[in-house]
Amino acid sequence: MGNDPSAMFVAVLVVLVLALVLRWVFKPSRPRRGAAVVDAAESARLGLLTVVAPRLERQEALRQRARLQDAGIRSSMSRRRDGRFDVLVFAADADAARLRLDA
Repeated sequence: MGNDPSAMFVAVLVVLVLALVLRWVFKPSRPRRGAAVVDAAESARLGLLTVVAPRLERQEALRQRARLQDAGIRSSMSRRRDGRFDVLVFAADADAARLRLDA
């Protein structure tokens, strides 16, 4: 039982077969492509969110989100194709968010 080369060979073979089976089972069903950037201006693809502050630089968008968070309004950011950001909130919070950001 100490140095049996056939047992070691069988163990390595089992591990390799198991690795191949797992690779086959967990392989993506479709080839991966780069995620398409969804421009926040395409409001049909935003779902329940509404843009309240469009076309901001990243730092300014983060500041706006901090102001909304201080007011208890949940928000998110979406990157536009031009590299700028939009601040988004739920439609029910849109009016309160605009008032808070305009103040």
